[in-house]
Amino acid sequence: MLTFVLRRLLQTLPVLLGIILICFVLLRLSGDPTNLLVSPHASAQERQLVRERFGLDRPWYEQLGRYLRFDLGLSYQQQRPVAQIVMEAAVVTARLTLGAMIVAVALGLTAGMVSAYRPNSAFDYAAAAAASVGVSIPAFWLAMLLILLFSVKLGWLPLPSASAPGELQYLVIPVVTLGLISTALIARLTRGCMLETLTQDYVRTAQAKGIGRMKMLLGHALPNALVPIVTVIGTNLAGLLTGAVLTETATSMPGLGRVIYTAISQRDHPVIMGGCLLFAVVFIAVNLAVDILYGLLDPRIRHA
Repeated sequence: MLTFVLRRLLQTLPVLLGIILICFVLLRLSGDPTNLLVSPHASAQERQLVRERFGLDRPWYEQLGRYLRFDLGLSYQQQRPVAQIVMEAAVVTARLTLGAMIVAVALGLTAGMVSAYRPNSAFDYAAAAAASVGVSIPAFWLAMLLILLFSVKLGWLPLPSASAPGELQYLVIPVVTLGLISTALIARLTRGCMLETLTQDYVRTAQAKGIGRMKMLLGHALPNALVPIVTVIGTNLAGLLTGAVLTETATSMPGLGRVIYTAISQRDHPVIMGGCLLFAVVFIAVNLAVDILYGLLDPRIRHA
């Protein structure tokens, strides 16, 4: 197992290096950020001072070396360390994402297993209809709908506020929004994988031995159906981290998506690069965790 993990870990290093190189080249091709930091009428000496302050006067390979060492420097607009800006926003996004995944996994697995337990039942048809609607609804529209219903009309929850992003009551609507969007896909995939697994010979043998249907679902079918489900959960987790910008904007949450969107509009290159590096590390870590789970769930994968 250790060899399997080390092999996967070594395979991620070229991916991270490639992402850093691509982001660095694209940012350099976007133009000289000094033009945004100083007045058009600034003297050459003033422009040089700004370039020295932000390290823009150094050769390209030294600037690339800083990013390879994860030295992100200062934000052009906020005059603060980029690492501090990115991490503050990442904490908010991580709370939203982890909460949403807990909701999605709990509801999705439960709905999928119940549908597989009673296929072609009223619950199965209702779950299929709800999943179709959930996949089709845009996250920002659902967020605004929930705000209108639970905050404006019913008054059960406070309006989302950027000044209190960490308090539980302000996280309910964003978490439920992101969670419901992912629940639909997990539920339908769980149902399909479970029904396919139930047709296997070892399941029919277990049924012939008199094992109850619920015990057979949880003890035999579910563990063998988890590999594709884990893949979707891992993909959704990484996707929620990067795709929460619309939900964060609709609910006024100062997460990483909004920070990067603002940095792009202001051409704040260090913040953009910091966000890209964090996203790359998150994607790589999630994919590595999924690969390790593959090896734990199916020994044939780690011995291949």
